Amino acid sequence: MIVAKPFGIPIETFLLAGIIHSNKEGRDLKTKIISFVVMAFLVVSGGIANSATTLMEIGRSPFCVPLENSDQLIAMVKSRAGEVEKGFELAGRSELYQPFMTQIETTQIQRNEYPKGTRFEWMFFKKKGKGQVRIARDVTWGNEDTFPGYQFDIEHEGTRSTFVVPLGCGNIALLGESRVEEPAPAPVARINQAPTCGMAVSPTKAFCGDTITVDARNSSDPDGTIANMKIAVVDKTGKVVSEKSVAGDALVSEVAMPCGTNTVQVTVTDNEGVDATSAQCTAEVTGIKRVRLVGDVGYYHQFDPGHYVFGRIGGEYRFTEEWSVLGLVGGAIHYDGLDGDDAFLVDVLGEYKFSRYFVNLGVGGWITDGDNDLDAEDDDFDMIAAVGARVFGEPEGFNASVFLEVRSAFDEMDQIDEFGRFGAGVRFRF
Repeated sequence: MIVAKPFGIPIETFLLAGIIHSNKEGRDLKTKIISFVVMAFLVVSGGIANSATTLMEIGRSPFCVPLENSDQLIAMVKSRAGEVEKGFELAGRSELYQPFMTQIETTQIQRNEYPKGTRFEWMFFKKKGKGQVRIARDVTWGNEDTFPGYQFDIEHEGTRSTFVVPLGCGNIALLGESRVEEPAPAPVARINQAPTCGMAVSPTKAFCGDTITVDARNSSDPDGTIANMKIAVVDKTGKVVSEKSVAGDALVSEVAMPCGTNTVQVTVTDNEGVDATSAQCTAEVTGIKRVRLVGDVGYYHQFDPGHYVFGRIGGEYRFTEEWSVLGLVGGAIHYDGLDGDDAFLVDVLGEYKFSRYFVNLGVGGWITDGDNDLDAEDDDFDMIAAVGARVFGEPEGFNASVFLEVRSAFDEMDQIDEFGRFGAGVRFRF
């Protein structure tokens, strides 16, 4: 039950009532009676509009169903966010809505008993639990019995607002507000701040043994200086492959690139002995072999005719990732055809790689025990050309390529269709 107690009447009420009541002499009794009734109505209305509210019973005008625990309170607030926002708007405290919604899940919620005389500045309610949210102001609990409610604080811009939500109705009520006293900061002893590590490595891919530059000049110390940096190269198993210490006045150094995939890690130390590293001070580097073992197997066809199977083995020396030279030795076995004979091969090929493809151009020796008076069987100094593509494996690991090759003696280029040897093969790099 809510009981209204008048405590003031606006001056406008008396003025309006006076205007109505101040009739000229000669008005009849009926007009006077009407004026009196209007004046009485305005007096009562003005009193009610400015009245306080005494709350005698919980649950007659609930905001929600009764609450059993604080989790239900939080769920109620979240599920009725729109109505809660409307309530703060009606209370003239819209600025509290966002802090209220944000802090309700983290603030400490206590269950208390509230005795007669407890006063609230305002309270949300719904008439008989239905319809729009309403606001009752200056609400006082008037029952002799206490009622249970949840109490919690919401802080906003240096003000602590204390709210109470009765368990029996879920009405949100403002109990009071106070300033949040900020404690004076205690004197803080100086604590050394750790340095910040920043690094760049160039290049990150190079031939094994080549030098790479490690530049940690992006490192800094907010309250001192960088005294030292340590460079460690670590393999995939976490083993340190190499380690180097550099004075802080340089912070730039060169290290040898190890083979395979490794990690360069830099740790900087400030002038008070505090170490620091970071993700920016870790970089993956790849060392590739300059020299590799190479082997070929394949078939040559000579239109004269002659049929050969051949094999070669040797090495590849890479000047860059694209350019290299191959030195190969092997043999070609003549197994069919009227012309030709077994031969010993000594070949030198230049190679250019692009993507998975390559081109060869070089010279070779075709050394045979055949009849040197016959162009199909004599020793030859050949020009060799080939094209191919990698079909298996990765460039820096074991891989296989297929290729097409033609070779012909320099003095037989005008008869390449007869004495030239055209072939296909597979090249393995180890």
